[in-house]
Amino acid sequence: MDPVHTDSIQWQVEVDKKDIAYIVSIFEGYDHLAVVRTIDSSRGLIELMISPDFLEDTRKLTEALAKEIPFRRRPDGGE
Repeated sequence: MDPVHTDSIQWQVEVDKKDIAYIVSIFEGYDHLAVVRTIDSSRGLIELMISPDFLEDTRKLTEALAKEIPFRRRPDGGE
């Protein structure tokens, strides 16, 4: 059995502030991929806390979201 990871990977992402609730609902629909935390709603800055086991799935989901809404991962925002 593979070891279970206990550390999360944090990505900081800039989005339109009007899209924060939408992004939260998307990630809530995909249980356990990532937890969304709002850092600064006025600037549209959120953080994704990602389980290393779901990093690739989260990457695919964020790439799909970026085709639909403004979604830019900050270069200094983790992994």
